[in-house]
Amino acid sequence: MANKNIKGWDSLHPKQQQLYELLLKNSEGLTLEVMRGELDVNAINTVVHHLKQLEKKGYIRRQGSNGRIEVLSAPVQDIVYLNLYGMVGCGPDGFFNDDNVVDRIPFPAKRMRVNAGSFLVEARGDSMEPMIHDRDLVLIDKSPVNSGDVAVVVYGNGAVLKKIYKEKNNVILQSLNPRVEPFVVDSNEITTVGIVRGVVHNFNENNLKVKKSR
Repeated sequence: MANKNIKGWDSLHPKQQQLYELLLKNSEGLTLEVMRGELDVNAINTVVHHLKQLEKKGYIRRQGSNGRIEVLSAPVQDIVYLNLYGMVGCGPDGFFNDDNVVDRIPFPAKRMRVNAGSFLVEARGDSMEPMIHDRDLVLIDKSPVNSGDVAVVVYGNGAVLKKIYKEKNNVILQSLNPRVEPFVVDSNEITTVGIVRGVVHNFNENNLKVKKSR
């Protein structure tokens, strides 16, 4: 194969090598059924598995929520793709599931302390300023939430980012913005999901404007 000199090529499953070559020739317009036929496998799930492995190993990546595949000429090292979830629209039992994935974002695993339980949410509003601003991407680690942690919790019809203080039967949801009052909820009314581990700030044009000195 023409790509045998690519780093890590020999570690790929033969079907993954074949799939990579196929995508390299024509990554657009290929349906899963066409891929299944070209790979000569019985199930589409097998194709999906090999696509996920190629993505995990850095040979391909998906662009945006439409799932368009970009074929990389060399594998990207130390990059993982994290699910970006919407912050509204689902109930507590099914909020962070595949139906609510807005996008998949590439992240440096070691630098950002990303692990298998990590995901992203997009902040809304100014209640967590100055730590978190509107439209910032917030890295969440799915781990137990303790009193005093800044965390994402499911409450009502959406998810919120708050500092958590646990009492006997209640939980105080505290904003970091002093202008926003905290509120107390019954511990049974919320589901704690994970702890904030990092923030990627989203700068707009006003943030980047430089005022000229007179």
